Amino acid sequence: MNRVLVWSLFVVTLAFVPPLCLGILRKTKARLQNRIGSPIWQPFLDLTKLFQKDETLSGTMCGVFRISTVVGLSSALTLSWLIPWVAIKPWSHQADIFVVIYVLALAKMFTMLGAMDAGSPFGAFGASREATLNFLVEPAICLALIALAITCNSTDLTVIFASTPGAGMSVVWLLVGVAVFLASLVELSRMPVDDPTTHLELTMVHEAMILEASAKNLFLLELTQVLKMAMFWGLSAQCFLHTIPAYARCNLLEKELCSVAGIFLLAFLVGVLEGLIVKLQWRKIPEFVAYIMTVSLIAVFVAVSGKSIL
Repeated sequence: MNRVLVWSLFVVTLAFVPPLCLGILRKTKARLQNRIGSPIWQPFLDLTKLFQKDETLSGTMCGVFRISTVVGLSSALTLSWLIPWVAIKPWSHQADIFVVIYVLALAKMFTMLGAMDAGSPFGAFGASREATLNFLVEPAICLALIALAITCNSTDLTVIFASTPGAGMSVVWLLVGVAVFLASLVELSRMPVDDPTTHLELTMVHEAMILEASAKNLFLLELTQVLKMAMFWGLSAQCFLHTIPAYARCNLLEKELCSVAGIFLLAFLVGVLEGLIVKLQWRKIPEFVAYIMTVSLIAVFVAVSGKSIL
């Protein structure tokens, strides 16, 4: 496929898919609650409105808050070029698993610093919980991706997702897809870990950290969040698609359409889950993360066992 066309498709996907994910999620959740809900393109309107507003800043803020929002969005854009979250990936450089994990950690660190810089007690409260959740879930994400690295003899995600699962290795991709999807609920502070629609600040995680943000700063934070949402669900969808033998025989455009459809399907699934389940108590969340870790460990065990047999 022409390189200019590949870049164009990737930019269009990057611009439209993340906000549409959030719109589909909200619309699904509203319909399950017998509400009409806002249209699926509402996130585009919200982001445009935030960008046009005048910001209000706390008197206790220094430059860290402004830097944190820029670093967060820059990290998300960097990951969108590195991670093969869709089939079309024009960026040809390596995407080592550990580089990706460290970039994610960098974005999280600056988000927490920005929350504490605002001087709000809820910001520090949310940052503390965010740090705890990251400490718990990051090992599970690392193990899940390492399971794929074992099957492909490479830690480069570009090489891993360009390969075709060998005999008996489809179950590894399935387990990793499940682990990444469940981990995304923790990373993105979605149900059952956190309820982003609640108005009770004491129970918030991500939303408590951005209470002091407004206008363009909030625009950058919200845009970063929807980008991460699309990337996590895109990575999970790619894992599920690799378990389908027919997917390897599709051309690049067909793979891209399947990737986008998979992301939207996972957004719909999250909307269904958020409409049916309730938020876990804080002391129950480590048990939920333990399930993710268990799935990742099983994936590693299957990968190692399969390589030993082969």
